[in-house]
Amino acid sequence: MLELIVLLISTIVVICLIYYNQRDNMENFDNYYLSSCPFDYKSIYTNGNIICCNGEIVANKCISDIQCMLNGKGTTDTPNCVTAILEDYAQKGKKLCPPSFSYFEDKSHDVKGCTNGKLNDTLNGPINDAQQTCKIYKSDELNHISKDSCYNQKMMDEASCFGDNCTKQIIQPIPNKPVLIGIGFTDNMGIYKITYTRKSAENYLKALPDIKDFDLSRNINIAEVAKAYYIDRTMDKDNIQF
Repeated sequence: MLELIVLLISTIVVICLIYYNQRDNMENFDNYYLSSCPFDYKSIYTNGNIICCNGEIVANKCISDIQCMLNGKGTTDTPNCVTAILEDYAQKGKKLCPPSFSYFEDKSHDVKGCTNGKLNDTLNGPINDAQQTCKIYKSDELNHISKDSCYNQKMMDEASCFGDNCTKQIIQPIPNKPVLIGIGFTDNMGIYKITYTRKSAENYLKALPDIKDFDLSRNINIAEVAKAYYIDRTMDKDNIQF
């Protein structure tokens, strides 16, 4: 009887270990699963595994340094494709996406962007159309003048709010010109004001070279100056350009 109990306990322990190991493997892939190799990758079969190769295949071997394993956990030299893609996305997202957004790219349509939710099964776009999404354009000019660009969304999300009733918004006074990141707040007299971040004002003024005498370090319409004057009280009226 004791041997049977020991056997049952050992069986349960083994089952639990298998379950948690499988669960950990799934969590490493963020519950994503690719049914085929990424776009532009060729597939080869090696030892029962499907290897995705982003380059030339010779004698059933991938000669490219860029390759991944479609099924299975992967190895150091050949990581799982989902893991490799998500790691690549994470690095690009830090530079190109607003905080809390996820990077994605659809190479078949030459599209890059960021979304504030999960990705679809092929990791080339948002999982549904209801998610907030921004675009990464091919030129700095398009990124600056497009209200739906990730550059402008990131610039707005990273701007600091201050004062009471603070709001942030993307404003485009002139079509096809760089946008301004507006910071709205209520000043110490209870008057609501709209100011603009210094970084967005710099981009805007570069596109309007005829505008002169606009000192971004002193002008009260610049958010950082307004905060210093109205909220922090670190600038006095003599140092302000109205």
